[in-house]
Amino acid sequence: MSPIVFAGFAPHPPLLIEGVGDEHKPEAAQTDEAYRQLAARLVETQPNTVIVVTPHGPVFSDAYTIPGWDTLHGDFTPFGSAVSMTWEANTGYSRQAETLAAKKGLPLVVVNSRQLASHRYSTGLDHGTMVPLWYLQAAGWKGKVVCIRIGGLPPRQCYEIGKVLAETSGDEKIALIASGDMSHCLKENGPSPYNPVGLEFDETVVAALEKSDYQAVLAIPPEFRQRAAECGWRPLVTLLGALDGRESKSQVLSYQGPFGVGYLVAIFTLEDGERQGLTFPLNTPEDASIYTQLARKAIRQYLIKEETIEIESPEPPLDRPQAAFVSLKLDDQLRGCIGTIEPKYEHLGAEIVANAIAAATTDPRFDRVTISDLEQLSISVDLLSEPVPATYSQLDPSKLGLIAQWRGRRGLLLPDLSGVDTPEEQLEIALRKGGIPKEKAREAKLYTFTVERHY
Repeated sequence: MSPIVFAGFAPHPPLLIEGVGDEHKPEAAQTDEAYRQLAARLVETQPNTVIVVTPHGPVFSDAYTIPGWDTLHGDFTPFGSAVSMTWEANTGYSRQAETLAAKKGLPLVVVNSRQLASHRYSTGLDHGTMVPLWYLQAAGWKGKVVCIRIGGLPPRQCYEIGKVLAETSGDEKIALIASGDMSHCLKENGPSPYNPVGLEFDETVVAALEKSDYQAVLAIPPEFRQRAAECGWRPLVTLLGALDGRESKSQVLSYQGPFGVGYLVAIFTLEDGERQGLTFPLNTPEDASIYTQLARKAIRQYLIKEETIEIESPEPPLDRPQAAFVSLKLDDQLRGCIGTIEPKYEHLGAEIVANAIAAATTDPRFDRVTISDLEQLSISVDLLSEPVPATYSQLDPSKLGLIAQWRGRRGLLLPDLSGVDTPEEQLEIALRKGGIPKEKAREAKLYTFTVERHY
């Protein structure tokens, strides 16, 4: 029998915490009240342990991780509040979950403080974990905590890890909180550039949970999620995995987006009986442009025959020389990206073929793409304009790509990338990609360019 006695989805704005932006709290009163309802309902189920699945903290692309030390500590000092907290970790449960996941070939890993320190990560709790725990503490709950930090895994693995959390044996009574915010692009002054897709995404999730239609949550396309700039979908999918095969009903307690970010609070009432397991829709991307069609054809032929497509006399628009980048994604996660700043070949057709093959087979950040991977990969081709000199004040990461150059080193970042919302972030990443010390930013020459992005 599953040890889970309660499940809920909740946001994590630090503004809800005492001493953080108190003058703005009335605008989030609806969320605060719903959060207190969630905490009270959780306490009624008397769990020994609370699992918080968070999208923040030290997050790795290839695994879910669990802090493996006995005492978990965190504070809201970075947000201007003196509130701090200390919790006992349920390391026994964590180790059991890790062992079960390993038997199933799933990357759920308990990490120690030395491992995090080697990556220059803090061992403190992140706000995605602390905000829910603050409400539980206020409601009088006392017990052990398991903090699970999501990785950029394929959605099916996120769901399967949720099943592991429900299958981990023991006498525990477990409550699971999926911590996540909805779209970050609801308003012009929000943390991400305004995009009407944001509200559409939030409304889709809210409508699905109002009807307990979990399948509709899983069916949200990756491009849709990425454009919404959300951080709650994978935690929610993990929660749904934990409820797999179990009868339950979801209830939306509140939804609002007062500061450009969607705050959703929902609870899942667990009932006796079984529920049919969910299925993941097979993502079979369609290539709408001649550019992506050529890229996929080139990759397929190279993977099967180790042969490069020869294009002797391409027709317009593939006949002109132009720099191009080819990006590959599995679901919404990058799987390869290779390109040129200046044209290397006589025509664009050859440029795309060469960069597509390189993105699939030689990008040092990823394993070589397989034929089975290719069928589910989405491909985009960016056609670059000629770079022009720029100053920091002219940077616009939503519209302009950036090249940073210093003493023979050069880093490039394409425009309109999820999670890159400010000139500061764009420049920092470009410097890092070029191996340029951050303190040399003022000495670096900057160039911007535009792109035509084709899917």
